[in-house]
Amino acid sequence: MSTDVLPFLAKYAINLRAAQFPVLTARRRGHETTDLEIIMLGDSHGWGQGSLGYDVVLPTPFTHMAVPYSNGFFARVRKHVVNKYDWYQDAVIPGPGNHEDPIMKVKGISDMLDVEVTSPVSAVGFYSPSRLDQARTNLGYLAGLNKFGSKLLTMAPDPANGNEAKFYVDMKAYASKLYIGVLSGTDGGMLEISLRDEDEDRHQSDYPLSRMEGFPKVTRIDHGVHRSVSCENGRITLQKSVVLDTFSPDGDEEVVYCIDYGQKVKGRIYFSFAGAGLLADSLIRVGESPISPIVSLRGIMFDGNNIRNFSMGGHTVGQWLGDGTESFNDPSYPHMDELLRFVPFTPSLAIIQAPIVNEYLRQTPIVTFTANLTELLSKMNLHHNHKGNRKMDVLLFTSLGDKAIIFEGAPSAPVSYEDYYEALRQFASLNDYGFVDFEKYFRDCVNAGLLDYELLFDDNIHPGPYPNEFIGKFLAEIIDLIM
Repeated sequence: MSTDVLPFLAKYAINLRAAQFPVLTARRRGHETTDLEIIMLGDSHGWGQGSLGYDVVLPTPFTHMAVPYSNGFFARVRKHVVNKYDWYQDAVIPGPGNHEDPIMKVKGISDMLDVEVTSPVSAVGFYSPSRLDQARTNLGYLAGLNKFGSKLLTMAPDPANGNEAKFYVDMKAYASKLYIGVLSGTDGGMLEISLRDEDEDRHQSDYPLSRMEGFPKVTRIDHGVHRSVSCENGRITLQKSVVLDTFSPDGDEEVVYCIDYGQKVKGRIYFSFAGAGLLADSLIRVGESPISPIVSLRGIMFDGNNIRNFSMGGHTVGQWLGDGTESFNDPSYPHMDELLRFVPFTPSLAIIQAPIVNEYLRQTPIVTFTANLTELLSKMNLHHNHKGNRKMDVLLFTSLGDKAIIFEGAPSAPVSYEDYYEALRQFASLNDYGFVDFEKYFRDCVNAGLLDYELLFDDNIHPGPYPNEFIGKFLAEIIDLIM
């Protein structure tokens, strides 16, 4: 952390202590490096309007997402987190152009099918929206990036080629959890997954992967929770490799398995067809003619870490929730309910740029503003968390207001910008949430003659490149402090 950060935080931040971030503190001290979900939420400030290189012509059809090349403060935070923690970013999804890994190097009989995801699914959040889902329009790439979709890779042995069927993926980075999406069914066969250390051929491995005590462990994802899968029922075999039985007697079923190796590893992962398994016994019992079993994969992903910017231009907090009022960009819509469908785990951290400009323009009553914040954060914390205990940390912050009102003496509406800023500070204080008042810092600098306010704005209500860079830098420093 740079030396200029702590004096800034001492004056313009509150609640940046371990006690106010119990979830991240427990993860850090427990050396948990997987299943970390960070949600960033704001308005058009949050999606980077006015930031370096911003070139979107308004009105934009993308009112619920930042452009992928955004250089706004949330984009800077995302790059910082992904790079610092060396996250494994790339899922391996079947389909042209979706991967660089050699997933198509299959021995045996293989086919690429287009089969819509079977609903309902137990691993909510792991799948992209269907073709008819409104989320494809509203959330775009944010809903589909690194998600299992309609593409399906099927694999079966080729009798003319030794009855072998396998493919492999060379890991690009270290990871400790492997998520595998399969379509189970009455024709499902056995899938064997084996990890070969990258140094094994040279006999120089420092990681004897198969000898880690108690690992690998296999779980099945059920609404954000890892459910243990018993070896005794024949569906899982744990040896030097893991064998999954993709037979489902009740018809097609989407399943996401997780193989936890207990520690970060890197190597070549082999996926092999391993026989008929339970299918053969079942068919013999019911007297049906044998059919050739197959393995059907939606893809694989690593570690389950995500940080995504779900900012929505022109919305108040109430309009994020779908409070019945129209935003400046669309009719009332339950945006939070929709986006949480694509969040696989309870968020560990919510970073919220309070949409003060939109609250001011709508003249939201202060009591309504804070009530909506309470509902928003409760909804996010309750996602895949039915017990209701605190599982999500919160960092709130302010951005710029209206240039003419704040700095040029233009008249204010009855509920002022300062009313909203103070209400947000009090809300954070009362609820033990982290809070940073960037707006007050910029205002103090201008009032002290240290900064020309014209350098802060892209237009009257959007920050330009400098505040985006400043806020992004200090948010990244705060992430370093609390994570």
